[in-house]
Amino acid sequence: MRIVELRCEAEFANLRTEWDALLAASASDTIFLTWEWLSAWWTAYGTPGDLRILLAYDDANTLRGFAPLRAQSIRKYGQSFSALTFVGDGSNDSDYLDFIVRAGDEAAVMEAFAKHLEPELARGTLLQLHEIPDSSPNLAFLRALGQRKGMVASEADSPCATVTLPGTWQEYLAQLAPRFRTKIRSVLRNLEGRADVQFRFCERCEEFARLLPVLYDLHHRRWARQSKPGVFQWDKKRVFYGELSPLLLDRGQLAFSWLEWKGQILACQYGFVYRDVYSQLQEGYEPDCEHLNPGVGLRAWTIQEFLKRGVKEYDFLGGVGRHKSDWGSHTKLSKRLVLGRAQARNILYCRGPLWESQAREWVKQRVPEKMLAAREARQQRRTVEPAASSRMRNALASFYFHSPLPSLVPAIRNRYQLTISANGHGRKLGLQKRQEASARILYFHRVDEKADPFIGSISTALFEREMQYVAQHYCVVCLGEVVERLRNGGPPEPVVAITFDDGYQDNYSNAFPILQRYGLPATIFLTTGGIDTRQRLWFEQLSLAMKRTSQTFIDLEIGVPRRFWMRTDAERFQSKNQIIALVQQLPDTELRRWIADILAQLGVEPDTEDTMLTWDQIRLMKQHRIDFGGHTVTHPFVSKLDPQQAVFEASECKRRIEEETQSPVEHFAYPNGRQGDFEAWNKQVLREAGYQAAVSTLWGVNYPSTDPMELKRGQPWEENPAVFAAKLDWYQCVDS
Repeated sequence: MRIVELRCEAEFANLRTEWDALLAASASDTIFLTWEWLSAWWTAYGTPGDLRILLAYDDANTLRGFAPLRAQSIRKYGQSFSALTFVGDGSNDSDYLDFIVRAGDEAAVMEAFAKHLEPELARGTLLQLHEIPDSSPNLAFLRALGQRKGMVASEADSPCATVTLPGTWQEYLAQLAPRFRTKIRSVLRNLEGRADVQFRFCERCEEFARLLPVLYDLHHRRWARQSKPGVFQWDKKRVFYGELSPLLLDRGQLAFSWLEWKGQILACQYGFVYRDVYSQLQEGYEPDCEHLNPGVGLRAWTIQEFLKRGVKEYDFLGGVGRHKSDWGSHTKLSKRLVLGRAQARNILYCRGPLWESQAREWVKQRVPEKMLAAREARQQRRTVEPAASSRMRNALASFYFHSPLPSLVPAIRNRYQLTISANGHGRKLGLQKRQEASARILYFHRVDEKADPFIGSISTALFEREMQYVAQHYCVVCLGEVVERLRNGGPPEPVVAITFDDGYQDNYSNAFPILQRYGLPATIFLTTGGIDTRQRLWFEQLSLAMKRTSQTFIDLEIGVPRRFWMRTDAERFQSKNQIIALVQQLPDTELRRWIADILAQLGVEPDTEDTMLTWDQIRLMKQHRIDFGGHTVTHPFVSKLDPQQAVFEASECKRRIEEETQSPVEHFAYPNGRQGDFEAWNKQVLREAGYQAAVSTLWGVNYPSTDPMELKRGQPWEENPAVFAAKLDWYQCVDS
């Protein structure tokens, strides 16, 4: 038997015809050993120069076997090991790898391969052969090789889950547990009964080009829910799928199925049919549609189709678990072999995992339980560290708050600021003299004692402590003075302004007396529609309805079919936030339509509590250093308005406030005010309406260079007044 060693990728490419013919004549004939699979794998993952494919020829120069190997350096136990591994191994894509040998020639060919590799093994190189099927006729030789004198070997199981398919769908269902069988029937009936749902198989290149990016996205978002990256974050993985899929599609072996709702793909399943076996490699489904079980429905439909086409086996490939056994899978094994010369390093590599396991068991039996418990406690410390960190932060802030430092800092802060810059050795701290005006704008909404998370507010007591600190340690000015300082270049001493959004009555009853007590000016941005109609703003209506409804869930088809659970207060609160985030992306007309539909479905009587300021209260506060600005009429996301709506919301709001207060309105606050909630064209609408400045909720300090139509606002949102003080002082001192 003559062995030829192939190391050139171009030579591998020329083997396609011979490769597939020999594979078909072998006992190792799987999709994972086809030329298409291995060449695509090498393109994505291979390293030039590492290829070590062995070809075995008999005396008549007939090709009898392939050893698809590659050189690899493996790091383990603090050392580097040289190894020969299968092409296809190491990326978690390939199962059932093996030597490819014409059936009946295994003994002679495998002996020839071993003899050819003997010099390399003598130098300490390992044979690491993973995922060899337990049924492979080559295993007997490899096990015997590992038992030869001077050799060391290890063997481990690699379980795979596979389903043997009967002749009909009903026969298949009869194999399943009754409860899961009922679930499959229910899910399929629900999905197939919807006229807007379609199931399909990929048959054309243009379909594949559409599907593959969707698979990446759905798979990633599914795993992101569990704070895991998903396999497609690896760029080489995408290269592999991009190389492999057209090859398999061209040969009719790609089995890429998908479920589509109103033109949007909700689930897809990626695999291939080779001979009469389907191998399922990856899948993805829309995590927001879990209530529809699109992944379950697609798999059930796919199995139905395979039964019609005569497929005999549905192979889930590597790994076992309930998500596979429910479908009637049984376990078959692959083997992970390591062979090498019995040198000290190789013995460590082969025996190390067993020794580690034995050592852990030995320690467990002999070490006192108290020590093991202490070790387990240390391992769980990560879950405690955030709370410990919070306690430390609060303690440091309290020390600062009750020390003389808050009284000493302003003298330095008003003249100098710290700078933090990055250099080659980390971060560099510097001190520079203030040269230009700067201002920080704080904002609030409600001030009350209700502590209702569905509405949100700051307690009156906490608000007073924060205002007391701000009054004692900062120069507080009205918003108009902030704009003037930034426009005309005021003194470099930093200033602070206080603002409120929406115009709630507690601003008058709770916040106004505190502001008066400490002599603080403020600006309240009014949503005039709520004041005129005496009705709650739309997001408050939604929040309270979700809090009070007796329903346990609501289904909405916003973007995709979604179910929002409301079985507990935590679920209600989370669902409320998710719905608001969803409708925020819609044009305002659609938003209003959806909110009306949701409120009708929730079936809660409208709340009649009068929560908005009155015009009389507004006029009274106006006489005591409280200014008023525009915040639209109906509190829309202004970037989602059409131009005509935007003009109305900005101009009508301004007109009503000026009409009632008999004073000009020059400042505007964008509802929500985050990135994407307003656009450049909204700024122009405000200018044309007569506004001189507008505030966002983007955090930061304002300088003369800051766009007056995009002033920054925020505050350290802390329930501990000491932490509020420490953070605010730090933010005011540092120019980052």
